[in-house]
Amino acid sequence: MAVAEESWTKKYLGEVLGVFVLVFLGDSFVAYAVAGGANGFLAGLLAAGFFWGFAVTLAIYACGAVSGAHLNPAVTVALAWRRGFPWSKVPGYIGAQVVGAFLAAAGVSFVWNGLIYNYEHTAKTVIDRGGANGIESGLIFSANWPHPLLIGHNAAALQIDPWWVGAGTEILITAILVITVFGIIEDRMPSAANVAPLAIGIVVAALVGLFAPIEMASLNPARDFGPRIWMLLIGYGSNAIPGPNFNIWVTTLMPFVGGVLGAYIYDFVVHQHLPVPVGPDAPELAATEAARARA
Repeated sequence: MAVAEESWTKKYLGEVLGVFVLVFLGDSFVAYAVAGGANGFLAGLLAAGFFWGFAVTLAIYACGAVSGAHLNPAVTVALAWRRGFPWSKVPGYIGAQVVGAFLAAAGVSFVWNGLIYNYEHTAKTVIDRGGANGIESGLIFSANWPHPLLIGHNAAALQIDPWWVGAGTEILITAILVITVFGIIEDRMPSAANVAPLAIGIVVAALVGLFAPIEMASLNPARDFGPRIWMLLIGYGSNAIPGPNFNIWVTTLMPFVGGVLGAYIYDFVVHQHLPVPVGPDAPELAATEAARARA
């Protein structure tokens, strides 16, 4: 359905809100898990997956009716490439998503600062945010490759988890995310959309819970990059951008590759073989399909 031009500002604000909810809840769990002492990291990565999935579900409910709840630049680009989302609106959506993630990181810092500060100053080696071990608390805000606490962040860690494993993992899991999102919101299978928020949340929970040990399962350039900007403001320096081992290119850039790949795979394997839509929206859908074919 066409969207009135004057409503796009509301859509951008919807994305800010949705990503804020997503990242604030998700990173709050990470803050507790990492900085919570004896009761912290025992929560485990499966619990991290659960909370990130729960956060995605709530974020979709929060803004889906206004913006469509892309919540993720990789999803926005995939929708523009394969589903007719206006390319002219892609920069605005991505900018809104980054702003939402930045504000969420500021919110996490506000709420959890006491716990984080205590963790940094009672660690066996005091954590210097701008120093060699700063990423050990910086991972609260952004994804990182390799996982700093499970694998490490020095040269030895790179032998265990080389760059091509981190990059390949991020591409693969983001492709799976987009494939499943496209299937859940499939316009030719409308019944699936009724459970979309919960279903997408389950997908994210599974991906984060299983693959976070490799490179923290970013899946989302905005979720990664927005908090890195906030980290610059609170003293993380190069641990924020570009990150140890220049990890920003794995956790911020590779999801774009995975999103495009996932969109192509879904359309090639599934979408093109589904029955032609019928009903009041059929002419509009047919026109969209024809335009995509010409592209």
